[in-house]
Amino acid sequence: MSRMNLAALSAVLLFAVGGTAEAKQWRYAGMHPRTGQPADGLCHIEAMHVHTAAPLYADTLYRTRDNVHIFIGDPTPFGYEGPRHAYYGHHPVVLNVIIHIDVDVDEVEYCHHDGPHYHAYEPPPRQRFVEKEDVSYYAGEYPEEYQRENPKLVRVNSVYRNWSSPRPVVTVAPPPEYHGPVIQVGFKVPVPRVEVSVPGVEVRVGAPPPPPQREVVIIREERVVHEHHHDDHCGHGHKKHKKHKHKKFKDRD
Repeated sequence: MSRMNLAALSAVLLFAVGGTAEAKQWRYAGMHPRTGQPADGLCHIEAMHVHTAAPLYADTLYRTRDNVHIFIGDPTPFGYEGPRHAYYGHHPVVLNVIIHIDVDVDEVEYCHHDGPHYHAYEPPPRQRFVEKEDVSYYAGEYPEEYQRENPKLVRVNSVYRNWSSPRPVVTVAPPPEYHGPVIQVGFKVPVPRVEVSVPGVEVRVGAPPPPPQREVVIIREERVVHEHHHDDHCGHGHKKHKKHKHKKFKDRD
């Protein structure tokens, strides 16, 4: 190989190595979606690690501490097959419990999933939950920080609405200790039937109507027989009709 070709190859290799070294790296801790698309699955590394893929929907699906991204969403759409715990509504999430580290003060964030959903982690300790039919409900008070961040973080529901994700089946009302939003996701409501009649056009919306009942119509024909009195001209004489005189009645005192 000539010196010119060798120098060119070395320059290409140095450029490639330099480009890889300068690639942006993102820090993660705990299980998380690989790319943010359900078809790409999950990364199951529990310890802190790095990826060159940026976290998709980082402002709603993750919470960050020291530039480390921690996934707190429902892993079901990403093909998660491990143990699942059913929750209903908004509830606290303790980050240090999720990634299994010991701290003096809990790092508390909030999940803003509406209605029934799953998580890979159990209800955290030192937080008040009540259970009803195997579904956990947060029974504590929501702090001001939650109220302030809710309009932004509740957008997580718009993200999950685009994905096919089975949810826990909840058929009863939440317990009285739960003070969060009550939203039944995926509940089917019967659609009323609407008909619009236009000459030559028929528009129907809703469920098909029941089959029509058979209607029996009985038409009774009444014959009216008129008797005609006529003179018999076959050898019979004419009959004289008597005139009936109407009597006048005088009023009596």
